[in-house]
Amino acid sequence: MTKNTVGLSDADVARVLSRRLSGLDSGDGSGVSAPSLFVRFSSPAEEAAPAVAEEGPITDQALNDFTRWDEFLAWALNTVRSSAAFAVDPQGFVIGSSGNVPEDGFEGTGAELSYVMSQADVMDPEMGGLKSVGLEFANLRVTGFRADLGGAEGFIIAFVDADAFNSTARDQIARQLEHSFSVLL
Repeated sequence: MTKNTVGLSDADVARVLSRRLSGLDSGDGSGVSAPSLFVRFSSPAEEAAPAVAEEGPITDQALNDFTRWDEFLAWALNTVRSSAAFAVDPQGFVIGSSGNVPEDGFEGTGAELSYVMSQADVMDPEMGGLKSVGLEFANLRVTGFRADLGGAEGFIIAFVDADAFNSTARDQIARQLEHSFSVLL
């Protein structure tokens, strides 16, 4: 392998992927372990180690110190199990992307997604502000949410063909974005 599409220098991301691949985490968010087809052997160090407590709610999870959009988006890709992700600024310009990015990037898609979300905001003011939007096309799905936290008002984080995009994942990504936002700009 001479080309890696995703860098895994983040120990938390590596742990999540390892648990998912080994069958300890089914990946569906149910918390039920998938049955393993392999016999698991433990080292003497693992047997002597104390039991690790289950992860707490999102607010207790450690935050990463991302310095670039591609790092943040690669982490977000793994959070929602998506093929690509991109970030759009309040003016509709794509400011970062990661994953399987098409040759022409996501410039047009980012601008149109920004427009769609602004139009959805005026549908019925009594419903409150739009949190996320999901668009399903014949060949792919685009899901995005507006990050309205701290200094990130109007920024959109979007995913292509995300498998696990839900309110918990959205909140986790928004919390991480709020933590890293001042450095990412």
